[in-house]
Amino acid sequence: MKRVWLALALIGLNLPNYADAQESAIEEFAVSGIRVIYKPIAANEVIAVRLYLTGGSANLTPETAGIERFIADVAPRGTDSYTKEELATRLASTGTQINAQATFDFTVVTLQAIAGHWDTAWDLFTQTVLHPTFPEAEVELARQQIVNQLRSRQDNPDAYLNLLANDLFYSGHAYANDPTGAVEAVEGLTREDLMRWHRERMTKENLVFVVVGHVSREDLAEKIASAFGALPAEGGTSHPASSVEAGPPDLEIVERELPTNYIRGQFSTPAPGHPDYPAMRVATDILRDRLFEEVRTKRNLSYAVTAGLSSRQANYGMIYVTAVEPDTTLKVMLHEVDRMAHEPVSPERLRENISEFVTRYWIGQETNMGQAASLGSSELVAGSWEHAIQFAEAVQEVTPQDVQRVVSEYINNIHFVVLGDPTKIDRTLFTSR
Repeated sequence: MKRVWLALALIGLNLPNYADAQESAIEEFAVSGIRVIYKPIAANEVIAVRLYLTGGSANLTPETAGIERFIADVAPRGTDSYTKEELATRLASTGTQINAQATFDFTVVTLQAIAGHWDTAWDLFTQTVLHPTFPEAEVELARQQIVNQLRSRQDNPDAYLNLLANDLFYSGHAYANDPTGAVEAVEGLTREDLMRWHRERMTKENLVFVVVGHVSREDLAEKIASAFGALPAEGGTSHPASSVEAGPPDLEIVERELPTNYIRGQFSTPAPGHPDYPAMRVATDILRDRLFEEVRTKRNLSYAVTAGLSSRQANYGMIYVTAVEPDTTLKVMLHEVDRMAHEPVSPERLRENISEFVTRYWIGQETNMGQAASLGSSELVAGSWEHAIQFAEAVQEVTPQDVQRVVSEYINNIHFVVLGDPTKIDRTLFTSR
């Protein structure tokens, strides 16, 4: 598979020219005081819209964790102009898709439409975003569905492990407020709470539009001004997440009778807008490959092992494994971390990894929605949409010394969570780095 990706990188994309074309077409402007990032595309008939509500977990409390996810789930179930059934029928008949997601750094509502149905799709979108009626029965149904989903996480070892790891690593931080919800919070939120939150947070200062597709700037600006221009300019102000200070190495063990032990370790890393982020991205990709080779392929200690890097304002990297013999397995994993910190990766291996990553990065932006997502997350998390264009170039400039340096600097003070057998865990080993 590695050779396949490398071949694609060498023969597929003329990356510098592609990046130049991406950047030259993008415009940034304001409509009625709302920020808009716009990229016209005439090569296809798709229009991708992403409306970001800034803030994320930093605007939540333990009592409101999940409220924006709750609102997003209920919004399409009835609006001023459409019942749930009418809205669903019109979406299906026009090939329009409206979705939403609440994340740690923002909530986003997305619209994907065909140019031929653009006017109808925009009306459905604005009704969903601006004019939900929050029918009581639908609120209760959505509440039950969300609570069931949240409770089911404890039945899935990986989902529960991720939840525990987030709680441990972000203890005392805004990200401890899970944007997907907490059972107690969702059970306590009322219809009036949802309506009030929607009204207070839906202000111009909290909104960012990213639009990529077959639509003119004039038409887009007119539609945004008409639908959103009457919103209050300020109110419900969003708050950026502070950096995370995770403290010294830590370990939490949750006993479970399982055929294997689930292990996840998280450590503080630079955020996407930081100069070290490209090198950290390359380093965790290389570490992932080395762990797979040493732990799974050579030693057959685990079927599931990986390393990764998130993309949050208060960021983390992680290593993960399921293992019957956790101590033996972790020693191998930490040895690979130490080896990367003390031995520079070969230029050939580095080039191969970077070529694979950059190819995957641009392939992920082949669709209009993929490009809009990259621009939007870069604007809100990295500080500028231009980061989406510059990132691939920055990755290609990473050196073996950069990789060695960021591994030494950042893969420390690891916070481990273990789901499994406590008698198989050497606490000293798990808190050694």
